[in-house]
Amino acid sequence: MDSVLELSDIQGLILSGYGQKPAARYAVFEIVDGESARRWLRRLLDTLQFGSFRGSRRSEPPYLGDLCANVAFTHAGFAKLGLPAVTLAGFAPPFQEGMSEPNRARRLGDDAESAPERWHWGRPDDPVHGLLAVFAGDGDADAEDWVRIEEFISSELCPDHGVRLFTLLDTVASNRTRRKEHFGFRDGIANPRIGGLPRSRRDDIIAPGEVLLGYDNTYGRRPMSPEVPAELDQRGLLPDCAGRAARHDFGKNGSYLVFRQLKQDVVGFWSYIEAARQSLPDAPAGRAGREWLAAKMVGRWPNGTPLALFPDAPGPIAEQDIDSFTYGANQDSFGERCPIGSHIRRSNPRDTALPVPHDPELSGDPARDLELRRARLELTKRHRILRRGRAYGPPVDEDYDLDALRTLSSDEERGLHFLCFNANLSRQFEFVQSNWVQNPSFAGLSSDPDPLLGADRSVPFRARDFTMPGCPVRRTHDLPRFVETRGGAYFFMPGRRALEYLAHPR
Repeated sequence: MDSVLELSDIQGLILSGYGQKPAARYAVFEIVDGESARRWLRRLLDTLQFGSFRGSRRSEPPYLGDLCANVAFTHAGFAKLGLPAVTLAGFAPPFQEGMSEPNRARRLGDDAESAPERWHWGRPDDPVHGLLAVFAGDGDADAEDWVRIEEFISSELCPDHGVRLFTLLDTVASNRTRRKEHFGFRDGIANPRIGGLPRSRRDDIIAPGEVLLGYDNTYGRRPMSPEVPAELDQRGLLPDCAGRAARHDFGKNGSYLVFRQLKQDVVGFWSYIEAARQSLPDAPAGRAGREWLAAKMVGRWPNGTPLALFPDAPGPIAEQDIDSFTYGANQDSFGERCPIGSHIRRSNPRDTALPVPHDPELSGDPARDLELRRARLELTKRHRILRRGRAYGPPVDEDYDLDALRTLSSDEERGLHFLCFNANLSRQFEFVQSNWVQNPSFAGLSSDPDPLLGADRSVPFRARDFTMPGCPVRRTHDLPRFVETRGGAYFFMPGRRALEYLAHPR
């Protein structure tokens, strides 16, 4: 599965979430003059962070720069930069159509308050052409880190450079030890690793072609990649397409970037948990009951330990997050420990026996069949994504105390800037979002969407239940919407050679 990655040609954010950089801002911009923007891109290239630092362990050179910046473009942005029409037509259809396309929006659950027409940015008529992501700091963020990012963005995105800042998206300073999202749960745990990179762990490795164009994917094939006719690349800046001398590969070492701004209703979530807890006879009383029911919906305890391993109480916090587990090996094939419809199980089913886990005659039983377990894990790997998101907005409570999250109120918006990379938008991000997260019939359920992301959406039908398998089966009803989409777009983050091609005069 491992391949030799051209690290110096891959933008750094694809290979690392820059977790050691606590301060981050995302600048969404518009291209107002293509020629000026190409000249700007030529200068910007020298300041971007590429992936050479991933060729060694963190304690060894080469190191990350003090300020890390990366750039990506929408399909409309590439057109503004003068990319040839034949190349524009070679991108994946979802990228060409955009996230806000009406049929796509419905499948992704973007309706009602989440409808693209209501977004802060990325609406159908918005001129979103590019994204400049900038990271700084070391350890804990200080005021100087945010100032450096602001000054960098202001100096780069200006009319003289042919680009205009459309919206600036702030983040909360990350904390590598606590890593909490606003609902109070440890985040960023179940993230796969790209084959071919130095690493301390060998589990959950995915083929490079699941993230990067130009490499073999899980099927042993190269993802489809936009091409440039050789006669339009007279300087030979782009690599040749394998076996096709008349075409050059624009997409190699690039990746599709999904960006969604997700608003979280923290008080609403914990208020619902408290009310629903009281309707379940076997739920623990008080705070313990709230933590228990919320953990059932998420699939992990707030400290990040998984229910599949610790079904009755949170496990001890380990130096490394516990993520190398399967449900079958822990006698949880049918979801009695970690419910089938919980957030982490339906966003990454691992070895869950689909289509109907509770019917071994139809789907098999991974607890007893090792080959089935391996086969299910391989199938799941074909739909993995590489997440790179960060929270925005002030926490309801700095300590994420469960009682405070339920009782303190605030009018300030908070949520998650969800970013993920994948090489196939349809098979990876959109499949996970529509077939697993939004689907009320996932894995034999009947009216259960993802309790965090999918409740009360209109497609494929309105669903508001959450089921906890067992004897007896327990259900909560009338799940409200805890998360709303406030913006989004599909970007493509090109490799260095593709950026050099974009930046050269036409």
